[in-house]
Amino acid sequence: MPPQTGHFILHSNVIPRLTAGRYQLRTRQDGTPFDVEPEVTHIQVSSPRYTMPTDQILSSFPPANAEGAFGERLPQVVLKRRTLPWERNPAGGLDPSDTPWLALVVVAEGEAELSTATAVGECVTPGTTLSHPEDRDVEQGLYLAVTETVVRKIFPTREDLPLLAHVREVDVNDTELANGDDDGWLAVVLANRLPVFDHANGKAVRYMACLVNLEGQLDALPPPQAIADSFVFELAQDWSVLGKLQAQSPDLRVLGGLPLPQPVHRDSREVPIAAAANPPKVHASAMGAALDGAAAMQEVPVTRQWSPVTAQVAAAASDPDARRLVRDTMARGFRLPIELYAREKVLRFPVLAHWSFTTAGDVSFETLMQDLDVGLLGTLPQQQPATASTPELVQTGHIGLDHRTRRGDPVRAWYRGPCVPFPTARNGEAGPGAAPLAHSADQLRRVIPDGREDLGLASAFEIGRLMALSQLSVVSALLRFRGEQFGAGRVRELLAELVDFDLPVLAGTRVDLGRLVALHALEGFARDTVATFGTRRPVADPGRPLRVSGDLDAVIAEGLGLDLASLRKQADSVGVLAALDSTAAPLASPGRAPSDKIMLPALQAALRGELQRTLEVAVPKKAVLRGAARGRVAAAATPARDALDDLLDALAGEPADDEGTEGTP
Repeated sequence: MPPQTGHFILHSNVIPRLTAGRYQLRTRQDGTPFDVEPEVTHIQVSSPRYTMPTDQILSSFPPANAEGAFGERLPQVVLKRRTLPWERNPAGGLDPSDTPWLALVVVAEGEAELSTATAVGECVTPGTTLSHPEDRDVEQGLYLAVTETVVRKIFPTREDLPLLAHVREVDVNDTELANGDDDGWLAVVLANRLPVFDHANGKAVRYMACLVNLEGQLDALPPPQAIADSFVFELAQDWSVLGKLQAQSPDLRVLGGLPLPQPVHRDSREVPIAAAANPPKVHASAMGAALDGAAAMQEVPVTRQWSPVTAQVAAAASDPDARRLVRDTMARGFRLPIELYAREKVLRFPVLAHWSFTTAGDVSFETLMQDLDVGLLGTLPQQQPATASTPELVQTGHIGLDHRTRRGDPVRAWYRGPCVPFPTARNGEAGPGAAPLAHSADQLRRVIPDGREDLGLASAFEIGRLMALSQLSVVSALLRFRGEQFGAGRVRELLAELVDFDLPVLAGTRVDLGRLVALHALEGFARDTVATFGTRRPVADPGRPLRVSGDLDAVIAEGLGLDLASLRKQADSVGVLAALDSTAAPLASPGRAPSDKIMLPALQAALRGELQRTLEVAVPKKAVLRGAARGRVAAAATPARDALDDLLDALAGEPADDEGTEGTP
């Protein structure tokens, strides 16, 4: 049973019966008088390996190229096919495994390198052998190059992988949760890293989420670590200094003309003690300042780096080759030549999909609630600053507030809520008559003697109007009223164009448009009844099965008025045909008319019913009046007698024909 709208069911996994790979299907037939050669069929189960088809990605969080406070939720990607994370065995082989082969890795700008289009054979760490290397969905792909230090700090452990992928079962009609899926089963892959804001430096951080392939590299993942009580932003390694390298000849780098930069370690414990005591001497060069780790701390703030990138991505999306340009633009800041300068081992992981986003603030629901100023109007804060002014209150209960007019002029206005410190006189009590009816809030704006506006009544009117419109019944009544008035006005305009005289003013009179439409519809139906209602059915359909209950002979004899017992006794001696021929059937008296005592009331009832039905359609019902007017209208509504009434009365007064002729043959 599917879940209800707004709910979903979580499943740990949906493991397919067959994983991706090549299989051999061998068919053999036994029990035949002759030998049958076995049939061998080769099949291949396909699945994405180096790139994820766009139709399989339903949604991602945070959205691509987005900016906001994303530090409270783990990034995720939603896949259309429920078995995708388990369609390959990350340890190799064809046996199904509950460990997913996909992982969502989140890296900050300066921690990793995203390659350009590379042959898929080079998208894995050198020395890693994948099962069935010929199984490839594309010829070129992307890979994420990270050092072992970065893998130990930000990559998920092997034990975390089953917990970071699950399946959601939702209602397929739930447009918010189904995300356009066709069967209501979705695979979700979560990241293990929160994209938090850099509180220490007060800077925004640009992240990139990569859906990577872990086949053959489970042993490279970090071991289980102790649970941390808190989490703060800290770069695993800072390779952003490589982005400042000027364009130089590659020969200088190979021949040692440029010093090799090292990553900036945020944790001093990772720097060897000997290296800390005896730092290496770097020869002075033009690039020395740019490659110094200490100088890298004075780089351009990230808040001024990611804003141009967001604008560049938006501009690239309008290009005809938008797919490639957007992908390359979002990868800016992650195309650092880490493999060229890193002294430790660099691992490569194939990237099936990637997108970038920016955590540009630390505003969360908790911080918003903490910043709320709780208190009634006029409540002074506990610690009032010396320069702050007290609220402007008067004895009538009004408070002075800053007000900006529709023209944009900043002014001061008075406001008072429904609660007042003493009884007040209502508007209009002093003068004759009731207060004028207001149709908008602006009609209730009052200017008091000090020159300011009193917006208390206008605010109450607007609040009441909004509260009324929040009720569905009020909105429905307004829509019905508008529809009726619009329809009546439209009919009057059409009639005014068709007739050559002025239409009367229908003051207080209700026009029965339903009766007008019914009469015209009946005229149209009567013109061609066959086209409207179809051909007339016969009185009796031939071939319709008759339902007979009991003995068939008894039913027929009863219908013909025959004595079945005597007929059977006579048939035993002379036969059935002779018995039927000699038996007289009861007949009605020839020339005798049906009894008027029975037929006349039936005809009268049918005639009155038909007249009543016709009058109810053709004549509208009269309005119900009160008092003497009701009697006058009732007397006027009594129809005059006609010839039909006289004929019916005469027939009812005559004696029945069968009263004096009873017993006549």
